[in-house]
Amino acid sequence: MGVIQRQGFKSSIVSYFGVAIGAVSTIYVYPKALEILGLFRAMFDAAVLIGIIVLLGSSISAVRFFPRFKDKDSGHNGFLTWLLLVAGSGFVLFLLAFPFIRKWMSHYIFSGLNQEYEQFVYYLIPMTFFISLINLLSRYISNFRRVTIPAALEQLTIKILLPLLMLMFIAGWINVNGVLLGITASFAFSALGILYYLIHLGEWKLTRPVLWKDKPALKEFANYSWYGLLSGIGSQVAFKIDSLMVSSMIQFQATGIYTIAWALSEVIIKPMRSLTSIAGPVVAHQIDAGNLEEVKTIYKKSSLNMTIIGVGLFLLIWTVLPYLFDIMPESEVMRQGSYVVFFLGLAQVWDMMTGVNTEIIYYSKFYRFNLYLTLLLAILTISANLIFIPLYGLTGAALATCCSMFLFNVAKLIFIKARFGFFPFNNRMFPIIGFGIAAWLISKWIPATGYPYLDTAIKGTVFCILYGVTIWKLKFSPDINHWVGLALDKFRKIKPTGS
Repeated sequence: MGVIQRQGFKSSIVSYFGVAIGAVSTIYVYPKALEILGLFRAMFDAAVLIGIIVLLGSSISAVRFFPRFKDKDSGHNGFLTWLLLVAGSGFVLFLLAFPFIRKWMSHYIFSGLNQEYEQFVYYLIPMTFFISLINLLSRYISNFRRVTIPAALEQLTIKILLPLLMLMFIAGWINVNGVLLGITASFAFSALGILYYLIHLGEWKLTRPVLWKDKPALKEFANYSWYGLLSGIGSQVAFKIDSLMVSSMIQFQATGIYTIAWALSEVIIKPMRSLTSIAGPVVAHQIDAGNLEEVKTIYKKSSLNMTIIGVGLFLLIWTVLPYLFDIMPESEVMRQGSYVVFFLGLAQVWDMMTGVNTEIIYYSKFYRFNLYLTLLLAILTISANLIFIPLYGLTGAALATCCSMFLFNVAKLIFIKARFGFFPFNNRMFPIIGFGIAAWLISKWIPATGYPYLDTAIKGTVFCILYGVTIWKLKFSPDINHWVGLALDKFRKIKPTGS
């Protein structure tokens, strides 16, 4: 787990720097421009979903097949060239299909109260191109155990620029067209930055693809990519369809509220994304080498560490959430997102508790199962949204996602246990959850001062001390204690000697 720890830790630092920027934006900026934020979220989710189709499964195959073609002297046998050719073909198909996509979005997304924004649907073309390129190159670079710089470019650029664009819009300096143009430029900058980093690593090598002449390998690549494509579509439908359905069934302002609630809950899952970005290639390599015991170790450690972090972050957010809403502009409007944060947060915690289950299935010979399961998840999510959104509005969309994610991960747990004999949980899980709930209850019982900034600081600090010190002192996780030890060592080194 050494390389996973190091890169995961560095990537988490980048993620939480982005979270800090996002927190300021979420509290002070976004509530003032909910409709434009909703437009951005709908366009972004559509671009991500279409980008999965554009890549034709190449981003998944970029990790799965790299160990087989790895050879620096030959430019890894032209593997990158092949990936770019596949993705380029997908983008051409997207351009051909765009008139039909535009018509569909005009009918379902840009209708009713959202109709005035229909003219901006053409921004979907460059946004899809750059987001797809970011996705592909980031996955390819992860094969070299490098995830921090791509994560910084992918996450921080838009997090820094988006609130600035919103502020300029609020001030009347730019219009909606200017906001979308700036967002597109942000994705272009990230894509070009990741490309430059790949060149800097000395891994931008466009040589003739060997795969083209290897018919058995080409067939295997095509089959795996096809299943990866369908699985990716199902996954993105499952994870992105909620905001699109809120846009369609309610309006962009509601999507703006949902986006802010999602941003708050997304803080929880950040460490998991950092972990899986580097753990995926390691799991793929160990499965390819037949080292299932090492895969089992990674599975169990990822589950334990992510449970500790996920439970802590979820209950911390739930502790301070009422006071965060008091700080925000339009606080009464924003309180509509309270239980959106709750249900989405629960879904994130459960996903973290089950560890790297998706990666184990993805990079094994049973990868087809993930397709069937993900398509089932997509169907469940759409059906649940159609039921719950009319009943409970924004909260219904979050409840639908929570229920679907719970069943999705239960099915993966059962499958991995049946096929590999692995089970991630141990007897430390219940005490971790119990200590978290106890810390939350104590923090909640502290009387509020009536000053939201002070209440946020007091209750948040009390929770962190009670939960964090307990987990650290009882040594539930050697990995987390190691990270804390490293942080304390660095703190001691920078502490003035005379103090």
